[in-house]
Amino acid sequence: MVRPIRRIVAGNDSRGIAVALSDGPSPDVRLDPARPGFASTRLWVQDSTPARAKGLRETLHLPHTLEPPLNGSVYRVVEFPPEASYIGKISPAEVRSYFEAMGSPGASTVSAGAAHPYMQRTASLDFCFILEGEITLVLDAEEIHLKEGDAVIQRGTNHAWSNRLDRPCLVVMSQHGANASLEPPPAPRTHATDNQAAKVRPLRRVVTGHDAQGRSRVIHDSAVPNYFPRVTGTCFYELWTLDEVPTGLAGNTEASPAGRPFLHSPPGNGAHWRITDSPAKRIATSSQQEQAALAAANATGGTQRMDGGRHEGMHRTPSIDYAVCLEGERLLVLEDSDVLIRKGDVVIQLGNWHSWDNRSGVPVLMSYVMIGGEFAA
Repeated sequence: MVRPIRRIVAGNDSRGIAVALSDGPSPDVRLDPARPGFASTRLWVQDSTPARAKGLRETLHLPHTLEPPLNGSVYRVVEFPPEASYIGKISPAEVRSYFEAMGSPGASTVSAGAAHPYMQRTASLDFCFILEGEITLVLDAEEIHLKEGDAVIQRGTNHAWSNRLDRPCLVVMSQHGANASLEPPPAPRTHATDNQAAKVRPLRRVVTGHDAQGRSRVIHDSAVPNYFPRVTGTCFYELWTLDEVPTGLAGNTEASPAGRPFLHSPPGNGAHWRITDSPAKRIATSSQQEQAALAAANATGGTQRMDGGRHEGMHRTPSIDYAVCLEGERLLVLEDSDVLIRKGDVVIQLGNWHSWDNRSGVPVLMSYVMIGGEFAA
C-alpha cells in the first residue's frame, strides 16, 4: 500500500494574507509494477531560478520527469520496498518501462554486468535525506550503507538505490538543474570559526563525485562541517549551497566548507540546504548583545522581519522553501492560522510571512531547501 505524503502549500491568498492554500496528500504518485510497494510522490516543481512565488498555488501540472528543469528543481519522496522479491527477476523491458513512465527514458544507464538493474544518472545535483529505514547507495566504484538520519549530496553521479532489508525505506529528494560540463563557482572566502568545539548533534553527510576514470564514488563522508549553534539552543547545519542554478558538476568542489559565512536566505540565483535541530524549549536571550547578534544573523540574505505579528519570530524570505519535519512535531505559524506538522509532513512555502514554534516538549529536527526567488507580494 502506498504511503500518502501530506503536503501543505503556504502562500498569500486573495487578501494578501499568508495562509495554508492547500493541505492533503500529494496527488502526483508514480508506481513501478515490477517493484511492488515502490512509490515516487512528486511534491513540487519549480521551473526557473530565481523562483516565482507571486500568484502561485500549484505546479504539479508541469511535465513529470526524473530530472528537474535545467533552471529549476523538483521535490519528491520516494518509498523503496525490500527488493528481495524482485531483484534478479526483473527484465530489461520492465526497467525501460519504468523510466519511460517517469518521463526520463534516457536516465537509465543499465548495461550488461551492471551492479543494479536500476542504475541511472540525471543532469542534476540532488539533496537526499533518509527519512525512514536503511538503504544502500550503489555507485560505480563502491557501495555505501545509509541509515535513517543520513544526508546525501549526489553530484550527477551514476547510481542506484538498493533496499536489502525487510522493511521499506523513505528518501526525501530535492533535485536541482545542473550542467555536467561546468565547474561550480568557488565558495566565498571562509572565516575562522569555533563551531567545531561546540557540543552539537553530529549529522552524517555523504557527498558523491567522480574519480579520475569518471566513475561515481564517495568523495566526503563525515559530520556536516559547517554549522551554527545559536544562543536560543537551535543549531543550523548548512549542508550545501548552490550559488547559481543550473550549477556545475565538473570537479569535486566542496560547496559548504567549515567557516562559510551564514546567510539566513539563499543566494538570489541559487539555493541552499539547511537542517535545524531545535530544543524542546527555546532558550531566552538574556542580554542586549545576544539579541542584537541574533537579529543581525536573522536579517542576512534579504530576510524581512514583521513587527507586531501573531508570533515574535514572524518573517519572510525571498524564496520558495521545501520544508519537511524529520523528527518530532512543529507548528507552522501563519498570519491567520497555525498548522501542526509531524514527521514526514512536507510544507511548500511561497515567500510568505510565517514563523515556526515548538510546543511539543520534545526536540525537533527540520530540513529546509530554500530556492532564491521573490516575496509572495
